[in-house]
This record gives sequence, C-alpha cells and structure tokens, in this order.
Amino acid sequence: MEYLEKTKDCIYEPSILSFGKYEILFASALPEKPEELEHYGYDMGMQYINGALCDPNSHFKYEINWRVKGSKIASIDFKIPQDDAKLSTIFGNLPYGLIKKNRTGVGATTLELNSKRNSIIVVPTRALAYEKTKNSWNEETQKYTIHYIGGQINGFPPPSVSYDLRDNTIIHKKFVAVIDSLPNLLEKIGGEKVKNYFIMFDEIDSYQYDSYFRPNMETGFDYYFKFPETQRCLVSATVGDFTDPRINAEPVINLIFNNPAPRNISLKETNDVSITVKKHIESLLEAHPDDKILVAFNLLKRGILPIIKSLPTEYQSKCAVLCSEKNKADVGNLYWDVIEKRLPKQITFMTCTYFVGIDFEEPFHLISSADVRYPFTLLSSDKLQQIAGRCRIPNGLLSETIIYNTNASQLDIDIKSLSKQIVEEAKALKDYFYLQSKVMSAFPKLVHNYNIITKQELVENSNKKYDGSSSIKLIREASDSIHISYFNIDNILIQVGLLKTLYAYPDSLKDKLTLEGHNVTKASPIFENDHIAVQINEEIEETHRRNEVEEREHIITQLRESSSIDERERLAQRLRINCMNINSAFLEHFLELQGYVPFDKLVELLPAYNIPSKYNHFKKQILVWALDDNHSLKIAIRENFPIDGFFSGDQLTDKFNSLWHGALGFNNLSNRQAIPMLNLFCELSARTSTTINRDRINGYKILSYDPLHIDDTPIRRLPNNEPMIRHLR
Repeated sequence: MEYLEKTKDCIYEPSILSFGKYEILFASALPEKPEELEHYGYDMGMQYINGALCDPNSHFKYEINWRVKGSKIASIDFKIPQDDAKLSTIFGNLPYGLIKKNRTGVGATTLELNSKRNSIIVVPTRALAYEKTKNSWNEETQKYTIHYIGGQINGFPPPSVSYDLRDNTIIHKKFVAVIDSLPNLLEKIGGEKVKNYFIMFDEIDSYQYDSYFRPNMETGFDYYFKFPETQRCLVSATVGDFTDPRINAEPVINLIFNNPAPRNISLKETNDVSITVKKHIESLLEAHPDDKILVAFNLLKRGILPIIKSLPTEYQSKCAVLCSEKNKADVGNLYWDVIEKRLPKQITFMTCTYFVGIDFEEPFHLISSADVRYPFTLLSSDKLQQIAGRCRIPNGLLSETIIYNTNASQLDIDIKSLSKQIVEEAKALKDYFYLQSKVMSAFPKLVHNYNIITKQELVENSNKKYDGSSSIKLIREASDSIHISYFNIDNILIQVGLLKTLYAYPDSLKDKLTLEGHNVTKASPIFENDHIAVQINEEIEETHRRNEVEEREHIITQLRESSSIDERERLAQRLRINCMNINSAFLEHFLELQGYVPFDKLVELLPAYNIPSKYNHFKKQILVWALDDNHSLKIAIRENFPIDGFFSGDQLTDKFNSLWHGALGFNNLSNRQAIPMLNLFCELSARTSTTINRDRINGYKILSYDPLHIDDTPIRRLPNNEPMIRHLR
C-alpha cells in the first residue's frame, strides 16, 4: 500500500482521538461538536484506527455505531466496496480488538504475517498452522520466514524456536502456533520480550464450537489477556455472541461485504442421518463416478465411521477422514492430517477441526450433516456458509446437500435469560469454592473439614445440561484457581439456540437459508427403514477399546523411559494434549499418584480404575497406604484391626465407626456400608466362619494393611500431621 508507506511518518500521537478503547485519526477537519460525528461518517476520511493505518484511496466507507453519542463507541462498521477486496487494500496492518471479518478468504492472517512487527498468530488446529507456514521457505536463505509451533508433522521439520529467536537475519519474527503449544512458545520467548509481540487469535468462533471436545483451549486463550490491549486482536469470519465479559469489552470492528453469492442448496430431512448420508454418497458416485465428495459431520464413532463401514468395500478404500489427532487411533489408515489444497481421497469426511481455515482448490460435492441427538453436531447458517467456503474456486461446489433431522421442540426459549442463568450458576460454583473455608472458619459447627470440596472435585462435578444441550462443565481450573468456563457456556447456548430454532421444525432451516437469499429445495421427509447394522457399531466400539489399550501401552513405554518423576510429569502433560479421553484421564491420575506408588505397580493398577467413582476409592486406598507409620490414624487401624484378627460383621462395624465417626467425625455407617469402606484401610477375607470358645461365628479375617497388593513401600509418605478428613470424606 503505497499510501500507507508515504503517510506512515505523518501520524503522530497528539492527532489521534480516543473514544474509550477506540483510537481514530480522521483525514479531514472534525466538526466543532463531537456528537455530530455520526453525520459525517461517509464524508470524513479515516486515516488510522486502533493501531492500523487506513488507505482512504481504497474508497471504503465506515460508520460509527455510538453507545453514547460523541464519547462511547459500540462498534465501527467498514463497508467494503469490492466483494473480492482483501484487508490489505484498506489496512496497513490489523487493528487491535475484535475483528468480525464476516467472510472467509479476505487475507486477515496474510496481512498480519506481512506486517512490520513481531507477531504471534494462534490457530485452533495443527493443520491450519501448517497451512499458514508451509510456503514460507526461502530458497536463498534456506530458512522458513514464518515459523510453525505445534505437534510434529511428517516431512515438515521447521527449525527450533530457540534458533528462530536468535536468528538476527529475520527482523520481524512471525510465529504461527497451535493453541496447545502457545504456553511453551511464550516461555521460550521470555517474560518481558513477549511485550514486543502483537498476538492474533484466528478463527475465534471455533473455540466456542470446539470447547466441548477440547477443554484445554480456553486455558490457552487466557494468555490473550496477558498482552496489552493495543497488542492483541481476535479474528473470525463467523463471530457470534460471547458470554466472557473480557471479550465483550474489546473494541469491535465489523467488515461489511455485500451478501455472498446465493448457493444452490438441497435439504434432506430424515429420521436417520447416518443412513441417509450413506445412501446419498452412493447415489452421487453412481451418477458421477469420477467426482469427489466432501462430508462435514462432527460425529466420528457414531457417525462417520459407521457410515464408512456401511459403504460397499470398493468405496471404503476411497475414503479419508480429516479429524483431531486425538481420534487418530480410531480412524486408523483412514486418518489424514496434512492436505495440499486438495481432498485427499475421492470421499473425504471431516469433523469440526477442519471446518475452518483449510481450503480446497478443486470441485466437489458437499454434504453437511446435523443430528439433533448429538447437539454438538448442529450447524448454524453461518457455519454452513463457512463449510461451503472451504471450496476456493468459482462454481466449485458441484452440489450442496444438507442432511438433518429435527426435534419438534418449543420455540419459547429466551437465550439472554438462559445465558444469564448459566453464568450466575457458574459464578455460584466459583464463589462456593472460595467461601467454604471462610464459612467454616466463622461457623465451625456448621461446616466440617470433611465437607470441604477440592478444586478438582468441584470442576469434575460442574457438568450440567440445559434444554437439551450436551452435558458440559461450567467451570475450569487454571493457574491454580477456579474460573468460569465461558467458551463452554457459549457452546451450550449455541446448542440450545440451534435446537430451538433451525432444528426445531422441518421447515425452519429452509426458511432461514431462503431468507438469506439462497436457492433452496427441500425433498419430502425421508423415513429410513434401513439402519446401520448393530454389528458395525459393536466392531467400532471394540476397536476403540483395543486402541485405548494400545495407546496406553505406548504411553507407559514412553513414561518408563523417563529418568525422574519431574521428567515424567513434563512428558505426561505433553501426552495428555492429543491422546484419547480415557488415556488423558489415565495420565491425570498418574500425575496425582506417581509421587507415592512405584511406577510399575501404579501403571499396572490404574487402568482398572477408569470410572470416577472407582478411582476416588482407589485414590483413598493409596493415600491411606502411604500414611506415615506414626500417623494417629494408622496407629488406630493397627490397634483396632490386628493382622489375623477375626471379627463378626457387627464387631467390625462398631470398631470401624469408632474411627469413622469418633476420630474422623463422619456419620455412623451400617454394616453394609462399613465393611466395604473398611477396605480403604485393610484387606478382609471373604465372609467365612470359625469356632471361638466352641461357638461357630460368621465373620471376616484381617489379612493385611495392603488391600491393593502393592507389596512395596511408598516412594514418599504422607506426614504424621496430615489431616486425613479431607482425603477420606
């Protein structure tokens, strides 16, 4: 932009007007009264907005939306004169704040990568990060000028972060980081030096849609707010409402384009989404045997995989799946993670991981799928537009079909009221955690130690459903504190909103798409008599269980090769990011207990306790076993339950309650409750009978104080002053 280069030195701070978080420099004289600005929006040129130079020669128009006339701005709309315009025709670099670009392919990321400043661009997926960096290789210098930060990609070995940071030949450092890798990048850049970077979070809407599957995304997003307000921006083509007040406080810049070209869309409402998708694929291939097909369906084990396995064998070999690395084991040789602007196979399926940022420069038939039984699969009209926008060539969509079902729900939902309710309930959970110790201190007779809830327990039990949504956690733990999980709340509201609008009645989706100007045809409702074979789903589940075991064995092998507990902890934290959910829980439990139990015994025992209730009991057993021998509780156990001692059920219950109630302060337990609970402290025989003083007595024998058969000593012990009440409640 020649204009921007010429005027760069002409901009100086005193010329910039501040309206709260908006900084503007107009290119012509201001009216005497600031409140009259709204009348000049189309006439006065804008030369600078929120850290970005503007080119008035590009003939853009803008409009200031005032919250309070003349002093507080709600947002600024930039009306783009050409449909094919890129942001670089208007801005010299990205302005700070929340940028609603409202269209894909307008070059927002490219603009920041070309800006003359250090930049960190954060993206939700590895594939998107790779796409932004792979073409930056400079043959002359034999270096990448844009540096990928994320998981390993075969055939793509960029230099290390440390090497990039020391390379003085690259004046402006440019990093494109997968959000999971952002903390590591910032650590390597180093505290104060981070202030020399502008950070951009791209495709911000995907954080709302994907939070159900990737709860760690929001923790990574916390780093955004550690950057100064003038050195950060959020960008997306489809930005909805946010519940996070920090995001809502960001200055908003809207890019207004003409309505997108109308699409020709065919709707198929069905009682069985998967089988209808399968049949539609077959009919397309019969009619167009050489054409490619892209299926967007955010349901893997119960959607994509059953569809593929139901296809004829010759079609199955033509399938590929684009999905998160977490699901790589389940997908097997169908998995594909790097693409070169072409669909990897004739029939390509993709989950939400690939709904953004990946472009295909070839024609294909598009099938978008939504199943109300799984609310996280539902697609808004914006998301449908975004998926269709993955095709980057004119007239590239050979056909577009949306296959869906409805739930015939009522439309009387007030999303704003629901949003307020959920946020208040999440806030109550957060407040409860921080107030409970204060209340206990002030009212010791009201709250006992054993009633105190830990952070982990509170987070793990904060799941809740609302009006048909999936069950999602309302709070999260980060930096050793409790936070409201705003992205999860956004996800709930998206699900409920779609259930109550687009997917409430058969014609709701058609009416919405028609209103947006698309050419929509809707077939008669389809009632499928065929369904995915039960055997196929059983095989998928069995394969999934086998993959979990194989992945866990591989994880254990890697952990075993680590030389210390600290090294294992660092490795386990890295492995948790991309492993299957059950193995992520395995690693979480491993991290909790590796300080007590010898490695080989711990990894042998843990897999049997993957259900939360079982693990909680197991953890208590470990902590009791690891108690210092001089701990009062351990002394009392030995005195009351000597090895080889034989007791009737009533005797065990009385003795146990003397500890459980008398020493620990818990409520008395019945025989049925007390005897299983005694297994926390010692190993009992099966119920048997013996003769004592010529009387035949039914009861139990104390076998050992090692009910888990660890047969070893703890790595470290809980000290003799450890309050066990909070561990055992």
